[in-house]
Amino acid sequence: MFDVIITGPGSSAVPVRCYQQKDGNLLAEFMPSMIGTYKIEVVRNCREIRGSPYFCQVFDASKVKVDNMTNTTIPVNDNISFKILRKDAGFAELDVTVRSPLGQDLPLVMKQVNQDTDIIELCPPLPGKYSFNITYGGQKIADSPVTFHVIEGGAARAWGTGLSRALIGTVAHFNVSCVGLCPPDRPMVQISGPPGVPHVNASIVPKKQDQYEVSYTPIRVGMYDVTITCSGKHISGSPFRVYVVSVDNVKVVGDNLPTRVLMTSNIPYKMLLDLSEAGPGEVTGECSGPQGSTVPVNIQQDMPEAAQIIVTPKAPGPHTLSLFYAGFPLPFSPINALAEASNGGVRLILTGKGLASAICNQTAEFNIDGSQAGPGVPEVTLTGMKNEIKVNLLHIGDSVYKATYTAMTPGAYLLNVMWSDRQVKGCPLKVTVTAMCDASKVICSGEGLGVGTVGKHIRSFIDTRAAGPGELSAHCVGPHKVAYCELYDHGDGTFTLNVKPQEAGRHTLTVKYGGVDVPGSPFILRICGAADASKVRVFGPGIQHGVLATFQSRFICDTRGAGAGQLSVRVRGPKGAFRVEMQRGSQKDRMIMCKYDPTEPGDYRVEVKWAGELVPGSPFSVMIFDTQEELNRWLQGNQSPTSDIYGSVAYSTGYAHITP
Repeated sequence: MFDVIITGPGSSAVPVRCYQQKDGNLLAEFMPSMIGTYKIEVVRNCREIRGSPYFCQVFDASKVKVDNMTNTTIPVNDNISFKILRKDAGFAELDVTVRSPLGQDLPLVMKQVNQDTDIIELCPPLPGKYSFNITYGGQKIADSPVTFHVIEGGAARAWGTGLSRALIGTVAHFNVSCVGLCPPDRPMVQISGPPGVPHVNASIVPKKQDQYEVSYTPIRVGMYDVTITCSGKHISGSPFRVYVVSVDNVKVVGDNLPTRVLMTSNIPYKMLLDLSEAGPGEVTGECSGPQGSTVPVNIQQDMPEAAQIIVTPKAPGPHTLSLFYAGFPLPFSPINALAEASNGGVRLILTGKGLASAICNQTAEFNIDGSQAGPGVPEVTLTGMKNEIKVNLLHIGDSVYKATYTAMTPGAYLLNVMWSDRQVKGCPLKVTVTAMCDASKVICSGEGLGVGTVGKHIRSFIDTRAAGPGELSAHCVGPHKVAYCELYDHGDGTFTLNVKPQEAGRHTLTVKYGGVDVPGSPFILRICGAADASKVRVFGPGIQHGVLATFQSRFICDTRGAGAGQLSVRVRGPKGAFRVEMQRGSQKDRMIMCKYDPTEPGDYRVEVKWAGELVPGSPFSVMIFDTQEELNRWLQGNQSPTSDIYGSVAYSTGYAHITP
C-alpha cells in the first residue's frame, strides 16, 4: 500500500490524486498553486521508499521579465546589454540564444548579478537584426524574442518610448545620437499628426557630444509620424509611427466600478471597455490571485472602438487586475477584486440569436427558461457605450419568458440577466449590433488590393452604393507593424482607400461594411521594400576590359535586398556594334543576366540604374581591343581603341530594362 504526501512552500498541504495503473504502478498527480519547492514523500507500509523524499521545483515563466530595453538600436561593435529579472519566478534553468543577421547562433556572455537578476551581453560584429530567444525551464517567456537592430558605425540613430507611443497632453521623450557623423550635424525633427492637426513643435536639447534629447507634447489622439533627418537624409527607421492615446477616455461600459469588484471562482467575470475616443492602441492586462498565483486575462478586441475583458478566478480570495492601453496603465487600474466560492450559479437556460447579435432597427429576441431555477422573476439590462436599450419581457408560462429589444445604434453592448437578485452564470454577455446593410454588394477594386511598396501610398476604390447605409472600416496588418489606412468619403457612397505600409512582407487588409467582411476580404497584399540602388551588385566579365575575339559580354545584376524597382541598362559604344539583352531564370528571380555582344572594338560605357538611381560602380568603362597586345599596351600606356589605329568611330546607345 502506497501513500503519497506532498508539502508545498510554507509547509502547506497539497492535495494529490493517485491512480492505480494496469501494470501495477501508481500514478500520482497534483496541481501546484504557487511557486517554490515542493516536498514529495512516498511511503509504503509506513516506511519511506528508497530516494524519498523527493523535491520538485515549481516555477512560473510568465514572471520572468526583460529590463533595460530603452535602446534597441546599436552601432556595430558596441555592446548589446540587457537584464533578465527572475524575481518571484521560482527556480528553473534560464537559457538564452541569439541569432545573427546571417542566421547563425552566436556565443554570448551571461553574468549573474544576484539570485534574481542576470545580465546578457553581446558585441555584434555585423549590421542587421539580432534576435534573442529566452526560455525558462524550457518555456518561452512573454518578452521573447528580444530584438536589437545593429547599424553601421557612424550612422545616426534614435531610440526611446516617444518613437512608438505617447499620451495626449503629456510630454513624450526620445533620444537621437549623431556620434561619428562626418561632417558633424544636428538632427532635424518634424512631427506631423492626423489630418487637420498642425505640426507638433519638438524641443531638441543637447545632452552630451553629438547626442540630443527630443521632447514633444501631442494635443490630439491618433497616429503621428516622427521624421528625423541628419545631413539632409533620413536616419534608420525614419519616419517613426507613434500611437498617441488618451487613457482618460477609456470608459467602462455599464455601472461604475465599485471599490472592490465581486467575482465568483470558476465563473468568467466580464468587463466591456469603450475605446471610441481613446485613440489607436491595444488593451493588455494581467491578474494576480491568492498567494501570488497568476490568473489568465482574455482580451477580445474585435472592433477598434471596444474591448471585452474576461477573467476566470480559479480559487476564492483577493485578486488584483491590472489593465493597460497602448502600454499605459488605465486610471481605474489596478482593480481590487474578491472571488467568492462558487455555489453553482442559477440553473437558468438562455437561448436565441439575440444573446449574441442584432441588427439596427430590427427586433431581436431570446428566451429565458427558469423552470429549474426555483421561484423568481428575471431582470434584464442591455447597456451600450452611449446608451441603454430597453428589454421587454413577455411571460409565456411555467417560469419561461420571451425577451425582445430593438437597438438603434450599432456597437457593442453588455446583456446582463438576473434571477431573484442573483446573476445568471456566464453573464454579462457581449452583444454586437450591426447596421442594416448588405456587405455582399460592396465592390472593391484597384491596384491597392494586390501589391505595393514600403512608405508609399497604395490606392483602391470602394463602392457601397448598392449595399445600403452602413459603417465602412479598413484595417491592414503587416508581419510586425500596422499599416496606416485612410478612407476618403466622396459623399456619394464611394470611397478611396489609401494604405501606407511601414514594412515589407505579406500584409492582410480587412475591409468590413456594417461589421461584416466585404467580398474578397481579407485581401492579401504583397509589399516590397523601398527601392535602394546601393544594395544592387553588378559583377561578371562584361564589365571588364578584354579582347574582341574572346570577349564575354555577360554580367549579372543582383537586386536581392534592393526593394521594388526597375532595372535599366544603357550601353554606349560603336554604332551598330551591339544589342543589349536581359533575362532571368524565373518571374520571381532577382538575379538578372545582361549581355550586349559587341562586334567591333572600341570604348564601351555600361550604365546600370535601379529605380532611376545609379548602382554602385556605375557607369562602368569597358575597353575592347582587337588583340591581346593592344590590350596590354593600353593597360601600360592608356592607349584608347579610338586612337589612330582605328580612325574615326561613330557611337550609338542601346537600352534595356526589366522589372523583377
